[in-house]
Amino acid sequence: MNRRDILNGIGATSAVSIAGLAGCLDGGDTGDDEYPSDALTWMVPWSEGGGTDTYARQLDPLMAEELGESVAIDNRAGAASLLGIEWLHNQEGDGYTFGTANTPSWQFAWRMNQDDAGGWEPTDFEPIAYFGIFGYTIIVNDDHGIEDYADLQDAYAGGDLENFAVQGVGHDSHVAAYLLRDDYDLEWDNVVPYDGGGEVNEAVISGEAPAGIATNTSAITAEESGNVSTVVNLMDTEIDAFPEIDQITDYGDSMSYLTEFRLTQIAPPDTPEDVREDLEAATEHAATHDDVQDWAEETGNIVEFGDMEDAADDLEGAVEQLEENIDFEEFQQRIQDDE
Repeated sequence: MNRRDILNGIGATSAVSIAGLAGCLDGGDTGDDEYPSDALTWMVPWSEGGGTDTYARQLDPLMAEELGESVAIDNRAGAASLLGIEWLHNQEGDGYTFGTANTPSWQFAWRMNQDDAGGWEPTDFEPIAYFGIFGYTIIVNDDHGIEDYADLQDAYAGGDLENFAVQGVGHDSHVAAYLLRDDYDLEWDNVVPYDGGGEVNEAVISGEAPAGIATNTSAITAEESGNVSTVVNLMDTEIDAFPEIDQITDYGDSMSYLTEFRLTQIAPPDTPEDVREDLEAATEHAATHDDVQDWAEETGNIVEFGDMEDAADDLEGAVEQLEENIDFEEFQQRIQDDE
């Protein structure tokens, strides 16, 4: 039926108004006259001050600029990011709620806790884009006089240090701590879980923990406190912000399959593709904007844009790749033995 036939049909019945039809034609799958027509929520599954949150707060105003509506960051920390991600899974797929998940960190957390994950899987989510790369470093409190990874190894081996901070029980940084102990000679006595990179930073800055695993982004912020230093990069990618620090590959094999991430934008299940295309365009606008690129250059953070297809690749096969490198059952048993 062509448009003339449609309008003739409308004229023949009082049950349908022209205004109502226009709303259906313009609103797409969201049912709105125009998308977006209201404020959006950007769920960050980590506490304020961590690496993911830091990136999000740089991009947020520029995404809002492109979308023409405000975008409110909603921090939902807990359960190694699963608390926020499960919340996102339960939201309406109308485009007004989206989130950032660090690939493969969130797939790792899901795999470690899949029996308690409420029946959802990482591949349930809809891809939008990705906008950066970041990963883990080890930070230390300067009161201990640690200059490099070899000093840190000696301090733990000699009993000068005991506790080592990670970003949550069952989190990938938790397992990274076991790998560091067993394969990279970091002989900590107690692993102490916090709720994200921001809290690890606070613990190390205050001296509550002598050292811990932080994202390179949050480590930059921690160093600004004047009481914390970054001593080793656990990624393969070199970090411009810390050009002089050790690489973990100087002490053993690569850990990048566990310690290097992409900031992947995801939407709840069944979010329409046309709506996600608008979010993809807003992410691209923000990630490639001069203000964000200047911030990346000044801080040494890595900002780059990947489209919806790239994000889809992040969602597919991530769990299988982790399983090729990690014996999950063994690490679950280790965690239980330490509790």
